[in-house]
Amino acid sequence: MRVTKTLLLLLLPFALLLGAQAQEETEYTSTVNWFYSACEDRMVIDLSGTMESGYDLYFQAFNAYGGLGQAITGLRRVNVDGDYAVSQVIYWLDGATRALDTPISVLIRIGRETDPDSTIFEAPSDDTLGECAEPSSTLVEGIDTSALPVLLSSAGVFTPDGSLLNPVYSRPAEPIVQIGARAKPATEPGRTLNPGLIFAECEDVEGADPGILYDTDTIRVFWSWFAKTREQVQKHIDTAQYAIKLHGLTIPNVQVSAVKQIPGSLNWWVFYTANFGDKWEPGIYEINYAVGWSEAITDGYEDFGPGTANERLGSRCIFIIRENPFGVEVLHEQPSMPLTTYPWE
Repeated sequence: MRVTKTLLLLLLPFALLLGAQAQEETEYTSTVNWFYSACEDRMVIDLSGTMESGYDLYFQAFNAYGGLGQAITGLRRVNVDGDYAVSQVIYWLDGATRALDTPISVLIRIGRETDPDSTIFEAPSDDTLGECAEPSSTLVEGIDTSALPVLLSSAGVFTPDGSLLNPVYSRPAEPIVQIGARAKPATEPGRTLNPGLIFAECEDVEGADPGILYDTDTIRVFWSWFAKTREQVQKHIDTAQYAIKLHGLTIPNVQVSAVKQIPGSLNWWVFYTANFGDKWEPGIYEINYAVGWSEAITDGYEDFGPGTANERLGSRCIFIIRENPFGVEVLHEQPSMPLTTYPWE
């Protein structure tokens, strides 16, 4: 019997879909050691290392080397966070029995908790069927990704935490066990998975409507800019002249993120955010978005600013706050005069 043990160290940021034109720069560091053995009716796999929040391990076995051939297990997700050392025992699909000394490979992945296809690392590990070793760590239950929600649609806009705005899944996401934060699923038709997260240019982006909002929701407004290179984004930051208003009042204390790349995008991004908190007076509100530049710039795709075809850009977003249906009494404090914002959480 031969077993395989491999160590991977990911030092990121990593370049990863062009989003709509709509944080701080994050370096992701994850490690995974894997050790597996395979026998007639099952495989045993030990996994250890360190995992960044928001990401998990995925693995799947095949009846040929290199992660090729027929899948003989489902694609499994293992929830890990921080330092971890876990084991799993997986039986072959359909209770099959496989011959000894035949090829097997296990494809190891690191990807987002909610999306097996958003992988940031993938590598096959080859072996042959022999004797199964005993698990070396605590046995944990894996999740067959057929139980995971499938992303049907979204606004195509990246949010400050690197996720997609207003995702629509094939089934509610909340019952899926996970490590790390996730927006609560919609509780009724018209509610988004991230209620209160408002894209300032939502009128011009299909699927970016804020949906039904209550006076118990935290209202957070954001907009963004992307370009092909970090330097092009920094040039935008240095020359951009924003005029972002809520109900005609200039939004104060806007937080500007560091320039970064995010999984799912080949570009560099900066995010502008304003957190207004909850306890909003029910009513209709309008965000007006406008940006110009003190000199001409490029994002690697188009030119913007004086003397270009895009001297200024403008948009808006209208949202409605309703009294919450939960029977929660709210002392309405927003919008205040002057406007008040809080640190982005």
